[in-house]
Amino acid sequence: MFKKPRFSAFFPSLTRRPLVVFVVAAWYVTLAAAHYFNQRPMWNDEACVFESIQYFNPLQMFTAQLRAVQVFPRVYLFLIQQFSGFFDFHLLSLRFFSFVAMLTAFWLWLKLARSFLKNDPAYWTYLFSWAASVPLVYYAAELKPYSMDVLAGAIFMMFLYHEDGLRARDGRKYRFVLAALPALGLFSYPAFLFAMIIFYNLIVTALKDRSRRTDLAIYAVSLAVFILISYATDMRLRPVGAVTEGFGDYFISFQSPGEFFKTLGEGTNNLFSRWFGEKPKAVKKIAIVFILFGFFNMFYAFFSNIKKEGYRVRSPKTAAFALFLGLAALGMLKKYPFTVPRTSLFFCPFVLLLTIEAITGLKKLNKYVFTFAHVLYIAFLAAVTVGIAGNVFSGDLGAVPVIWK
Repeated sequence: MFKKPRFSAFFPSLTRRPLVVFVVAAWYVTLAAAHYFNQRPMWNDEACVFESIQYFNPLQMFTAQLRAVQVFPRVYLFLIQQFSGFFDFHLLSLRFFSFVAMLTAFWLWLKLARSFLKNDPAYWTYLFSWAASVPLVYYAAELKPYSMDVLAGAIFMMFLYHEDGLRARDGRKYRFVLAALPALGLFSYPAFLFAMIIFYNLIVTALKDRSRRTDLAIYAVSLAVFILISYATDMRLRPVGAVTEGFGDYFISFQSPGEFFKTLGEGTNNLFSRWFGEKPKAVKKIAIVFILFGFFNMFYAFFSNIKKEGYRVRSPKTAAFALFLGLAALGMLKKYPFTVPRTSLFFCPFVLLLTIEAITGLKKLNKYVFTFAHVLYIAFLAAVTVGIAGNVFSGDLGAVPVIWK
């Protein structure tokens, strides 16, 4: 009897062709790895972060403002400092955690997306989308925390989706994981946004089932403790105005109704359309055509699934809208930019998933319309990933590369 290749064990069993999954996934890993090992010189922001790594002692790392007006989760930066110090701060060691974080996030999303994209071609297209995203390739090899944000988001989503099963199998393990999750906020600021979703879920659950109040209490205490730790060792040390001055154009303005809708619209456009590339401008314009499917699907998916999920947020279908509202609220309060693509990179996998799910949904309308849209989307992804590959293998992939010349 024919036996499946061993590598099939590492990929979702629901797909009938694990080899296709392996090839598509390997292409993204190849691009990310080649970009990482190219060892391009540090650009300005990385060099500024490196100043703190190079000159701070462990005590200063948690008691002083970072040099060069930088913002970076201190525990994560400390780990990078200690690890890279064993290698004389070699460039590969400085970017090692970013690389591992992004590849781990990709693996988690590879497993998570299979639960929602039952159609094999749709699932393959989702994986292919990662290789056609400049930020998802580029930030796999940069001395910044954005790939860790993607990983933190993936971990939270895995927990949300499997929470009920984990609790049913092992209550003690469930409570340990529940108490540990807020610790991710020490490595990623957006982790606290995801943490609030779990807090909301537990409140909803505790209102229906009094026995869950212990879980709510455990989580509330843990969340409060890690927020206080983050504040004491990190957030209070941020330079005054560092966020508002550095990202002043990426908040929602209340100067006038016109400014409000303008900044809200521009921020929403950035949050959905800038995940593939920006140069030439045609890339972004073409992307908007496809990403509109994902944008409208965000609302449809939330309102058509929130009741099924017991008014809890348990899947990417409902989490995307919750995160969108959270980012908008933080943008209005001028606490987090709404939105700079790199600071919201954790939202990119959601957009890609919602987009391909919506395109696949066209099959219910007309199979020919679906086929046409799907083929065009794949052709677009292919053109972009070839452009990215050209930059990667020439050793010249920047944050905003020219992918078509």
